[in-house]
Amino acid sequence: MEYTATAVNEILTVAEAARFLNKHPDTIRRWILSKKLKARKIPAGGEGVFVLLKTDLLEFSIEKMVRAQRKEKPRKKPRIPSSGQETLPI
Repeated sequence: MEYTATAVNEILTVAEAARFLNKHPDTIRRWILSKKLKARKIPAGGEGVFVLLKTDLLEFSIEKMVRAQRKEKPRKKPRIPSSGQETLPI
């Protein structure tokens, strides 16, 4: 899929953002209210409605992925005793 300026700057509702990130809409709302995810509130439907830019969602998901990769610790090589013999797991 080729991204054009209009496709990337697309405006999404909370439900659409939830489908895009494979999360529940309530999770998206919590992230918005806790300022983890950028959104704008537009006057509609009484109390207003949150809308998000697709670019903000892409940035958020990339940032989340990078953080997850940094938390992964590299596996340590098994330690071989100085005698050169490998120990057996017990």
